[in-house]
Amino acid sequence: MPTSEVHTDIYVAATASAPVELIRVEGLDIAFQTPRGIVPVVHDVSLRLQAGRTLALVGESGSGKTVTARSLIGLNGADARVTATRRDVLGRDARALGERDWRRIRGHEVGYVLQDALVSLDPLRPIGREIGEVLKLHRFGGPRARRERIIEALGRAGVPDPEFRRRQRPGELSGGLRQRALIAQAIALQPRLLIADEPTTALDVTVQAQVLDLLDALTHAGTGIVLISHDLAVVSRVADEIAVMQHGRIVESGTTEQVLLDPQHAYTKRLLAAVPGAHPKGSRLSDAPVARVQSRRERADRLDSVAPGIAASGLIKEYRGPDGTRRRVVDDVSFTVRSGTTLGIVGESGSGKSTVARIVLGLVAPDAGTVELGGLPWVPGRERDRRTLRPEVQLVNQDPLSSFDPRHTVRRILLNALEAGGTPRAERTARAIELLDQVGLPAATGPRRPITLSGGQRQRVAIARALALQPRILVLDEPVSALDVSIQAQVLDLLADLQRELTRSYLFISHDLGVVRHIADDVLVFKDGRVVERGSVECVFRDPQHDYTRQLLASVVDLPRRSQ
Repeated sequence: MPTSEVHTDIYVAATASAPVELIRVEGLDIAFQTPRGIVPVVHDVSLRLQAGRTLALVGESGSGKTVTARSLIGLNGADARVTATRRDVLGRDARALGERDWRRIRGHEVGYVLQDALVSLDPLRPIGREIGEVLKLHRFGGPRARRERIIEALGRAGVPDPEFRRRQRPGELSGGLRQRALIAQAIALQPRLLIADEPTTALDVTVQAQVLDLLDALTHAGTGIVLISHDLAVVSRVADEIAVMQHGRIVESGTTEQVLLDPQHAYTKRLLAAVPGAHPKGSRLSDAPVARVQSRRERADRLDSVAPGIAASGLIKEYRGPDGTRRRVVDDVSFTVRSGTTLGIVGESGSGKSTVARIVLGLVAPDAGTVELGGLPWVPGRERDRRTLRPEVQLVNQDPLSSFDPRHTVRRILLNALEAGGTPRAERTARAIELLDQVGLPAATGPRRPITLSGGQRQRVAIARALALQPRILVLDEPVSALDVSIQAQVLDLLADLQRELTRSYLFISHDLGVVRHIADDVLVFKDGRVVERGSVECVFRDPQHDYTRQLLASVVDLPRRSQ
């Protein structure tokens, strides 16, 4: 039996007789050395976690959750200044551990699930080799044993057909499948402690339910979990304790029931009030003022405001897999997005939703079918013929970091977009600051590079960049999946304001059914590349006709409500 398995069995037996403390942190302070001097980001944080328990860190993007979690496994970087009166991890004084010690611990005794799946996986290696590298590094078995463990880990993480998927590269997988591959990598060696940073962000509700079941199974086997999440419903489903962070401090902590059903701090109450599933369509989720929308269009509108914003007909797309067989990922899909309305698309990860989005954007050529924008031909066609209409349709995708030039600051990214959209030079700087404000970012974000921002902050920059060109059509592929609920509320309110004032059309792809119900007028339900149900949001959600739609709705995790 491999060493890691023996270790796990002994560990589970130990936890059965007495609780084992995996983490004990007191007085944790973290600061970073920057060109502007020392910048403190975490202040006087104390945490405790026992084996078989889940501690959730929640709070706004940039509140210090990820920085705090990374300090538990020595991953804050050379510029970090980490101090604590006590910082024990897995029974060791982490203050005394060197990088060689951490390398032995990470991946073996501690698993870590990152939130940026696309940039966390080597784009040139199949995901099976990526997971196998961890097993090999920690001397787990021979080639056959490693292959079996890879397939097992992928299956436990909810990856369908793991034997086939292990041979695919990250670029051949949907965002949700990439996220599950990261989870598989983190649990492959059955670690005693798992740190999961937004592990369900890119997952549809059915796979999310599988992952939550997996987290439950891990804790029942004795694993301790630190869960970082902006999804309070997910937190309510798996966490035993919650620590709410704001501006680098823990402002409230307690059992899950205490924090969610009887919040004491005003910030916690604001987070709970911003959950979209608790509010009807058309109501505002945030206390932010209605966006002051000003049209600065210098070009004449080309799109017919009476025609559908998007009209897709008979779309088909096939890809050749690693085994040489052709797989149809989009199968005879047709739909319209009425001008000034939102069409939501929901379905499992890998069901073809993002491929349809890329066809609509003219980034992928369909094998059959057509797309019109505002009554004008769009797909198929030559890119040079589409160029004049490009500013009218913009994308906000689920992996913003990969779409930014890493050499550019946020300010330069927005200025470039404003220039492309025809904004006069004299107005660009003020307009860039206005865009940052619209998506809930301070002007001080402008000089920073995307790599220094949190996942939620990067997503807001991506939305600001798309809005800079003032498009008539926005294709939004999981646009709020990386945002905490308060910023998500601001962004959803902003999108509603822009649509109302400027008659924008949205194609909105999301795994979050609460978000879709709140923002969309109509909805398509995708499964295996086909549309299995369509209709108005209220009709589909209230009276689903297809078994798969019923399964999706049954998998939704709702926040607990205090009994009256």
